[in-house]
Amino acid sequence: MAEALWYKEDRNTLYLRAQGHITASLCADLRGIVFSRFETAPQVENMYVDLSACDYMDSTFMGLLVGFNKRLIKASGKKLSIVKPSVTALELLEGLGITTLVDLVDETVAFPSNMQNILKTQDTGPDLLLRTHENLMELSEENRKKFSILHSLLKNQEKKS
Repeated sequence: MAEALWYKEDRNTLYLRAQGHITASLCADLRGIVFSRFETAPQVENMYVDLSACDYMDSTFMGLLVGFNKRLIKASGKKLSIVKPSVTALELLEGLGITTLVDLVDETVAFPSNMQNILKTQDTGPDLLLRTHENLMELSEENRKKFSILHSLLKNQEKKS
């Protein structure tokens, strides 16, 4: 299944739906949209991420979810809500310790219609890769070890830029 992300805001609540294999390729555009929304008034109150049709997520996307969770907690005191994650998505989130940070929602959440399809317009640069993996490394010593080589490579690349 091809990767697809849809986004929409409704009443200070952000909705994100992921389908298929979600990789770093869409993360720069998604980060730009969501982070800029967190920086404008009124405050974001909730964020729901539907992973029911997601059959793979790479570490960059999962690190971005951790970043969204941090910003949501800062803005509203609430955790990111992961809606009906597929078995694979849940295993991936559990494997990196993300399920301990977010709310898992088993009930159906009404998502708005006419959601915006996130298209790749920006390249995923080393800064995005570095920040998302640092988010994951903060979660556990196991993650720190798992991503240490990538982190070193990205830090070196950042210094050269």
